[in-house]
Formats: sequence, C-alpha cells, structure tokens
Amino acid sequence: MLIEVFGPGCAKCQTLERHARHAAEQAGGDHQVVKVSDHAVMAARGILSTPALAVDGHLKFQGRVASSDEIAALLKG
Repeated sequence: MLIEVFGPGCAKCQTLERHARHAAEQAGGDHQVVKVSDHAVMAARGILSTPALAVDGHLKFQGRVASSDEIAALLKG
C-alpha cells in the first residue's frame, strides 16, 4: 500500500509524515510512505491545502494533520 504525504516541509507536514510512518509500522504488512514536496505534482493531483495524505492514489486528508489512529484505520480498511 502506498501512502503519500504532500507538503513543502513545514512543521505540520513533518508531523503528518511521522504519523503516517507510525501508522504504517503499527499496521504491519507492506506499506510504503513517500514524501512529495513538488508543487507541480501537488497541483496536478488537485491538492489545494497542505499537509495532505493519499492512500493508493486516493486523497484522504487535506489541510490538516491526521492522527496516527486515523491513518491506521485507513490502512485496515
């Protein structure tokens, strides 16, 4: 499962990335967390507000820091 964290590298983006990595570790299995900071890529994906998170190409959160538990629930789902 591919987990993408979108953001320029601000504190909130870094926190979301930490939460995503923690959720992936807790869920076990084959999860890959990737940080995307390219503005052109974010625009092409329709991301208007960061931080944002996508799971397997589907945007799940935008403009807020999701908790590890929220992300873990997506990974189980």
